[in-house]
Amino acid sequence: MSSQLALYAGAAAVLSTAAITWAVRLAPTARPSGTAPFTAPEPGVRYLRCDSPHCAHMTYPHRPSAGGAFVCSNCGNVKGATA
Repeated sequence: MSSQLALYAGAAAVLSTAAITWAVRLAPTARPSGTAPFTAPEPGVRYLRCDSPHCAHMTYPHRPSAGGAFVCSNCGNVKGATA
């Protein structure tokens, strides 16, 4: 009988440890205190995939230029120029 009681006590200990861990992770003190500040993009800026290997084909802000082209703000590559 005592071996069955030990099994139940062990299971109860595991479940209570999981419940305490869950409660601590959901506590308000465990959450980040602030969020990142939002900055509105400049008018006309588009986030396009840069075709330059320097930018590793990632998405960067492209600013409008003359002739309908967009210039990458990271590497200066021109995209979408009308020839």
